[in-house]
Amino acid sequence: MRNELKRRKKKLTQSVDDSIIQQIRRMNVEYGKSQITFLEFLNFVVYTFRNKGIESLDDHWKPISYFCDLCAIKYDIIAKFETLKEDSDAILNYVQRNNPNHNVTFPDDDPYTTFDRCNEAFKIVPLHVRRSLYELFKEDYLLFDYEYRGDDEYNIC
Repeated sequence: MRNELKRRKKKLTQSVDDSIIQQIRRMNVEYGKSQITFLEFLNFVVYTFRNKGIESLDDHWKPISYFCDLCAIKYDIIAKFETLKEDSDAILNYVQRNNPNHNVTFPDDDPYTTFDRCNEAFKIVPLHVRRSLYELFKEDYLLFDYEYRGDDEYNIC
């Protein structure tokens, strides 16, 4: 998954960078920098949400709850990225239950977990930005049983 995201990143990066640079880096001395920082990206998302509305956000960072009425659909399985390996294994076991000869598995997780990456990335994010992101994604937090820990500077994710 991470490799696929890296591959697609180049395509999306330049247009996103240009848009973010125009709105967020107006007064920034480092305007000539070609890549945006994580904090600049988050500021852009918050700025767009607050000033233009959720409809103006790119589909890649809109809340999942924006796209469909999750409560109107009875899902058999809901998987979370944070438990993707366990969820995928459970799904594969369920799908392969009638054919034990199929033994598809997913590779082991990277020891540097998503949790670690998230906490590392969010250490630099100011509290007001974390709270704004929570406001934007509040329905997703509720629907997918996430716990908001944005006020804890050491255990954010």
